[in-house]
Amino acid sequence: MTVTKSANNLTELWQIFDPAGAVDPNSEFYISRTEADLEQLTFDLKFKEQYFHGFFCGHVGSGKSTELRRLHADKQINQKYFPIYISVFDLKIENVNLTHDALLVEIGRRLIADTDASQLDPSYNDRLNQWGKTLIETLIKDEDVRAEAGLKANAWFAFFKAQLSSRTHWKHQEKLVLEPKVQDLIDILNSMALDLKSKTGKQLLVMIDDLEKGSSSGDKTMHDRLFNEYYGVLTQPRFTIIYTLPVYFKALPSKRIDSDLLYSFSTVRMYEPSSKNETRPILNHDCEGYVLMKRFVEQRIVSPEALLDRHVLDEILRIGGGLFRDTARVVKDAAYYALRRGGDKITMADLNQIYNKLKKEYQPSIRGEAITILKQVIASERGWVDGVEPFLQSRAVVEYENGDLWLDVRYVLKSYLNTLPSSD
Repeated sequence: MTVTKSANNLTELWQIFDPAGAVDPNSEFYISRTEADLEQLTFDLKFKEQYFHGFFCGHVGSGKSTELRRLHADKQINQKYFPIYISVFDLKIENVNLTHDALLVEIGRRLIADTDASQLDPSYNDRLNQWGKTLIETLIKDEDVRAEAGLKANAWFAFFKAQLSSRTHWKHQEKLVLEPKVQDLIDILNSMALDLKSKTGKQLLVMIDDLEKGSSSGDKTMHDRLFNEYYGVLTQPRFTIIYTLPVYFKALPSKRIDSDLLYSFSTVRMYEPSSKNETRPILNHDCEGYVLMKRFVEQRIVSPEALLDRHVLDEILRIGGGLFRDTARVVKDAAYYALRRGGDKITMADLNQIYNKLKKEYQPSIRGEAITILKQVIASERGWVDGVEPFLQSRAVVEYENGDLWLDVRYVLKSYLNTLPSSD
């Protein structure tokens, strides 16, 4: 749901604070961000003469999608580029099955869908479909299936998606058969980008969002497959592509991504590292992050004091942890609890229910070595902690920046952690 007006009552509050809702960058509810790497990405897009492949790295729910949509709509960027925004959810492929060639195929499909004959030669649609049919003939040995895939011009794509789930069982020889076909696809995409530029005078810019989603072992394998094993393939197209990247990936010693092409997007910081040891961190009301998150909540409410009881706003922000999506979820759930009990404003009792609910969501994963890792995060004022990556991806741990990067355990877990003995 797109935010269009401020809330006057709890029902409207529940409707407006949709964690999955998109915010129009031109809306009065858009929150302007000033993170250094975000500004660097904006600058590079506007002023770099050569194409590049950037990796937009940050927590799920930190606002990356909103910023990509802002860049997609930026007038100066649109003067230079023909921008295409792709969410991997548009592909309707299970995240764990995403492959490098599936992403490249979607770029071609979307470019064809988003252009007309004055912008791109229509023959590229036939070229892409012929590539797909040839691929199916190569990968699928069943004659009936191959025949069915050739019945319609674009029928091959359904078979292409269906076989992705079996890729993990492929042998080395099967991968070797695929790779020349992928190179042919990249050649088609490069030709499309050149044709687009010759007809429009604009470079192609592709933004691929939501690649960082998922916290399962299968998702982690997918991330490694895309950004390590096939990094060289994803960076072959001769046009600019921005990929979203999991927050933990930039700290992996094995990562292949050039640091100059990695644009980090930290969580909004609302307190100092010295408050990490506090069970209830003391918010710094004067810091830029606190002011930003406070505005995120209050500008969507006509009269905040009428709908939020005393001290409620600070508790909302603590539980949200500086993540926009998580903070929106806190407000929405709190409005639900208040409505269910027949109240007319959110109270601390409503937030206590959310606090306990979130704590219980994380509790099953906090056992054994996880306890030690999370306690090390709290004890370490600066720097990384070995083994923290899964907890960054699940947002049990969040990354902040205050001159240096630092980590902290989510507020809802701190008191619970204090009751647990560290593992041997």
